[in-house]
Amino acid sequence: MLKLRKLSTIYPNQLWLNLSQELQQEAWQQSQLHGNAAARCQAYLNYLCLKSFVPWLEAWLQEANQTPGKISHITWDSLWEFVNGTPIELAGMRLLLVPSETSDLEEFAIPCEWVDIPSWRKDYYLAVQINLGDSEQSWLRVWGYASYEKLKQQGIYDESDRTYYISQEVLAEDFSQALFLPQPETIPQGEAPPQLSAKVAQELLEQLSKPDIYSPRLAVPFAQWSALLTNEQWRQQLYNQRLGLTATVPAVNLRQWLQKADGIVAQMWQAVETLLTPRELSAVRGAENPDVTVSSEAIAPLIRLLQSDRPEKERCQAAGVLGQIGIGHPEAIEALTQLLRTANDEETRWEAALSLGKIAPEHPQAGVSKARLIDLGIQLGTYQVALVVTIRPKTEEKIGVRLQVQPINQQHKLPPNLQLSVISGGETRLQAESRSDEQGEGKDKLLQLGFSPPPGTQFQVRVSLEGVCVSEDFIA
Repeated sequence: MLKLRKLSTIYPNQLWLNLSQELQQEAWQQSQLHGNAAARCQAYLNYLCLKSFVPWLEAWLQEANQTPGKISHITWDSLWEFVNGTPIELAGMRLLLVPSETSDLEEFAIPCEWVDIPSWRKDYYLAVQINLGDSEQSWLRVWGYASYEKLKQQGIYDESDRTYYISQEVLAEDFSQALFLPQPETIPQGEAPPQLSAKVAQELLEQLSKPDIYSPRLAVPFAQWSALLTNEQWRQQLYNQRLGLTATVPAVNLRQWLQKADGIVAQMWQAVETLLTPRELSAVRGAENPDVTVSSEAIAPLIRLLQSDRPEKERCQAAGVLGQIGIGHPEAIEALTQLLRTANDEETRWEAALSLGKIAPEHPQAGVSKARLIDLGIQLGTYQVALVVTIRPKTEEKIGVRLQVQPINQQHKLPPNLQLSVISGGETRLQAESRSDEQGEGKDKLLQLGFSPPPGTQFQVRVSLEGVCVSEDFIA
């Protein structure tokens, strides 16, 4: 069998990458949590693709003096359980790697999900052959690629396996050349997949979770399958059920956050500063650095800014700073408690409650704020956003709830048409949507909703974009 160096000489326009034994072992371990042999093989090949191609792409762009920004990709086991393909995004260019072990390269096969689900469409589809042997004969080969337009014009769709096939003869070989081309025009998005009712979704989940259904993507009509697949929560639930894992995530009891009994959700929900605060600022924050002490003389001017004769904006800002440096100062706790009683502005009251939560977490009026990364995956591209949930006691029975969606990078703005919704009793009770500017770019840095649900109220918070959504259930 020819070795990698010889092969790369024979086919100089194709990308050839070595696959180390260590990477193969890592990929094998990562691929074991899948429902059947086909899914495990699919996850194994895609993991090899991801871990080989991204480092090559980063190095190539650096050598070519290109500035791609962040290269975004996903490693969802819940995706590879069902569909072959690894999506990668850089500087507005959307790529899909489609791996195969076949030696028959007469045609390139692409699952229709990556073509016919509008929000999943790519600019370029890369055909990847993987050869597994000993340390000198294991390699990855990008043997051709096609644009979305070429795939739609010259590809042939096979309904029996919901796959597009395109001949090797019309594929381009040297993918690096595409990286020098102007960014492709925006792909027509069409309509988003139809939304499923919760009842229909649960019926599909029960049907498709049965182990005798070897390929769920072919077992139901495509319209239903695409709606189920693009819903991150439902896709994860189906993946869990097929593996016999816990099928559902229990609702988050917000009162447990106030009681500091939040171990169940500690891994998913983090301190807001962990996700949103730049690391270089953490050294000056008292909550993260308890060894740093601030004198009473430094606290006194801030406390004066909380007085009722000061502008409300100043009072709010001063309350926020006290939450960073007021640990160990009873006078700061008393001043924030007084501010909660006298503030006219709701935002000031929220800031006072949160600062109390940082410097006196056991105080009966202390607020709690937690955040989690929202993974809408291929929908967000280079965007990363967090859902921030903040609560504070309002009366003995009621709590206030504030929901925010913010970019992880505080310099970024939210993508247009991102929705934050509160759903209760099957109805959307509150909703906010991000806007676009005249150029069609994101305009907002924050989406926010606030309300005070009655005790015991169950509600769902949903973040969605172009038919893909992530949701979380809560109990007030």
